[in-house]
Amino acid sequence: MLLNKVIELAKCLMKVKGIFILFCLILVVGLDAQRKKERDTSAIIQQPGRVEFSIFDYAMQYRVINGEEDGLLVYVETEDRTDNAYNWTFNKLDTALNQVWTRIYPIPFDSYLVGMEYHDGKYYLLFNASRYRNEDLLLLEIDSKEGSFQQIEINTVFPIQLTFFEVIDNNVLLSGYTNFRPVLLTFNLDVQKPRVVPGFYDNKSDILDIVIDDDAHMFTVIQSEKLQGNRFTMKAKTFTSDGDLIQNNGIIPGDKKSLVDGASTIFYGGFQYIAGTFSKKASQYSRGLYLSKFVNGRQQFIKYHDYADLTNFFGYMNERRERRIKERIERKKQKGKKPKFSYRLLVHDIIQRDGEYLMIAEAYYPRYSSYSAPGSSGGFNSGYNSYNPNFMGYKYTHAVVVAFDRNGNIIWDNSFEVNDVETYALEEFVVVNHEKDKTILMYLEDNTIRSKVVEGNEIFEGKTFNPVRLAYEKDEVKSRDPEIEGLKRWYGDFMYAFGEQRIQNEQGEGGRNERRVFYINKITYNLNVETN
Repeated sequence: MLLNKVIELAKCLMKVKGIFILFCLILVVGLDAQRKKERDTSAIIQQPGRVEFSIFDYAMQYRVINGEEDGLLVYVETEDRTDNAYNWTFNKLDTALNQVWTRIYPIPFDSYLVGMEYHDGKYYLLFNASRYRNEDLLLLEIDSKEGSFQQIEINTVFPIQLTFFEVIDNNVLLSGYTNFRPVLLTFNLDVQKPRVVPGFYDNKSDILDIVIDDDAHMFTVIQSEKLQGNRFTMKAKTFTSDGDLIQNNGIIPGDKKSLVDGASTIFYGGFQYIAGTFSKKASQYSRGLYLSKFVNGRQQFIKYHDYADLTNFFGYMNERRERRIKERIERKKQKGKKPKFSYRLLVHDIIQRDGEYLMIAEAYYPRYSSYSAPGSSGGFNSGYNSYNPNFMGYKYTHAVVVAFDRNGNIIWDNSFEVNDVETYALEEFVVVNHEKDKTILMYLEDNTIRSKVVEGNEIFEGKTFNPVRLAYEKDEVKSRDPEIEGLKRWYGDFMYAFGEQRIQNEQGEGGRNERRVFYINKITYNLNVETN
């Protein structure tokens, strides 16, 4: 980096004189200051705790189940085995990352993990009991306080390729595909019998998400449904925890509109909002956002907002590029034309806050090699896309937060640049928390917590970079596994970061000079400190 600066300065000296030389010096210093500013750390982000688990074998892979205020469950398959099973080690941590108990439990050889969940003081791990029979499942129930285990066998009667696994009250929810059609089942843990929930076995629909409301003992299924003219709409079906239908809200999108995806608020007193992205035709590339309101099963409105109408949607770009795009938008509007922009967005759940409805989404695009055939590798949540060897994964560009009022109008919006995140499976990387009128956005990449704090349309603290705090002063990260790294919401104002690191310590702190660990760091924030 320094060499590039010297070369740039030398070229200036060879071509210009006098005042231009001074200009070049100012330019280099300015670039250096700007780069330093971009790498500022945040005083707001704090890391009050860390725990490490040793990795002795490259095949060891730790995983974490979020127990919210009940702590975390960390488990790993060990090299030890019995005649019929692998021994797995389970570690229960409290919210201060102290170890509460450790247990070893055998997992049958033929089984493989398909889902994990926490509910009401118990951790659940769901396994396919056999690699050849998708209808045979094994549910492992772990009591968080006692560390006791219970095995429950589940037979779904017909084979199912699982996409969702949830627990509500005494019921397990299983969703997936059978015969290339979506299906939803409940399994009652008391009577231990499966039940097919009617209304989903349709080759014109897909289940996109399941929203659990533990307090109301209800769940909502977000469903995409194909319409005539190769367009799509969204439905939100709300059920009791036993799977009995309470309300079916289906959006009427209007002419020339196709809904790409959707998220829903919880169902409360007959009210429900559905928000997401829309396009002009059946395309994964959307033109903007929508919000629809339902009261007692009737659609009150659906309002559409093009990306060009948002104030800060392009704020993730550098200032020059953002200015050019906004000027282009303004020129088109003056000519009576509507500017069109196409994006793929991964929509999060909707957050309700003081009369506002926050929709969070992450923009991405698929990458292909030069011999690819775009379109042969489909969008998210599609269980039966054909394999495309030219597909190189998804590249994330930015996250957007939009606040709607009760009437579907946009109050404010903001964006957050996402760098260096690439993945083969679409998942939520940006964690969003809020406190009063401020919204905190964070994600983890390359051992660094990247954050931004916004206050409506304004920036409270710009993008900052906080290295993951290590255990000892002389610790130095020599390498990491980019496939095992992330940041998750935990409970209240707390998150946890996790990953694998190879650490060197020349002073031998911690008992040795080099160690390979799986780490968990507790993350929080304090908005009362002075920002950068």
